[in-house]
Amino acid sequence: MELTEQQRNTYLRRISHILLINGGFMDNPGLYTGEMGLALFFFRYAHYTQNGLFAQYGFDLVDKAQSRIHAGTPIDYKQGLTGLGSVLEYLVQCGYIKADTDAILEEFDRKLFDLENLPSLSLEDLFGIGYYALWRMTGASKLKYRILKTVLPALVSSMVEKNKNFSSSCPTVRVIKELIETENLKGLKTNTPLPASLRLCRHAYPYGLAEPQVSHLLLAISDRG
Repeated sequence: MELTEQQRNTYLRRISHILLINGGFMDNPGLYTGEMGLALFFFRYAHYTQNGLFAQYGFDLVDKAQSRIHAGTPIDYKQGLTGLGSVLEYLVQCGYIKADTDAILEEFDRKLFDLENLPSLSLEDLFGIGYYALWRMTGASKLKYRILKTVLPALVSSMVEKNKNFSSSCPTVRVIKELIETENLKGLKTNTPLPASLRLCRHAYPYGLAEPQVSHLLLAISDRG
């Protein structure tokens, strides 16, 4: 059943109050159940309500999440580096924060795009790197061509090696393979519109998530933005 705008606003207000009260007790920086996930909500809610106080709280949460990153932070998308990095890229692309993502994500790129390490990673980690790489390519990064020519082929190879069926059955692998095989490389070096595969990826996964499990409330905020 579709929510009315009044119902949506009521639910969002309740959610924001609960998160404001409990956000300070988070003990991890992750996207799914940690500070970066809350930051994502509050930046979008600030845009939805035009209330800068929520954006300031989002900035505080981003700072806290970044301060928790260390050498042992996992790679996985739900709680680790790929989810954290994807949100930072997303926030910059949306104009919620101003930063050079090649600078703030330099250490992320160095660790996540280590080609020699890819074959040893789990499938979950490989998919996380895939989502992160696609987000990096939709932004203003100067590394787009390198990601397309070196990282994505190695990533697909490692994914398929783990599961031979991925090349034909997995949407994410198909999107990455299409980018590798058919997209105009020149478009990645200029300010031309995003290649079709990247536009599809952003439309299908607004937060870079593997499956469409984002709540309808958050999608409603997206629609209003």
